[in-house]
Amino acid sequence: MRPKVYSFSPLTASLTGFLSNATGATWTLSNTATTDGLGHLVTIRNDSATDHAALTAVLVGTDAQGNAQTETMSLPGTSATTTSTKYFKTLTSITPSATIGADTMDIGWAAASVSQMYPVDYHSVTGGGISLGVTITGTINFDVQHTLDDVFESVAASQAANWFDHSSIAADTATVDGNYAFPIRAIRFLTNTVTDGATVRFNILQGSR
Repeated sequence: MRPKVYSFSPLTASLTGFLSNATGATWTLSNTATTDGLGHLVTIRNDSATDHAALTAVLVGTDAQGNAQTETMSLPGTSATTTSTKYFKTLTSITPSATIGADTMDIGWAAASVSQMYPVDYHSVTGGGISLGVTITGTINFDVQHTLDDVFESVAASQAANWFDHSSIAADTATVDGNYAFPIRAIRFLTNTVTDGATVRFNILQGSR
């Protein structure tokens, strides 16, 4: 496998990145995509003292791969924030289950984000292990993750894949390297927290079998 190098600058959290002061029964997004090419958790903040936790909202957009994705998430309680479980690269619509009247909510994204997944040759054995290098500038806390699931079975299967933290590259904050000496299906980069301006250079090198 030829060496692969990926570079990105993860965005910091934005409480109003998609929409500020959503109200009523129809919410029209002012922005539908992040600018870092990563998938982010979506946040909904209740600006009011009214408890809307009994309501839900349907998110429609794409995952970090660019595949269509939806999620139904609960609206927040009094002056609270709820967060999606899926990572969205784009958010094309959000539809509440009922009106919130004159109250307002903000739709944004968290700092937590994932890169697209990078498939590797799972037939590779110890002699053809995978070397990883992560070069960091700025302040960022990150994990490298892998999955053993078949990410090519279907889009639904890839979105439901179970991800595991690398044994030594987890909650790291500085330039680091590592490896895999056992078969895996795919790798991805997970940002936990980040300050504005941080950059990532992610190298993946897989030896021949």
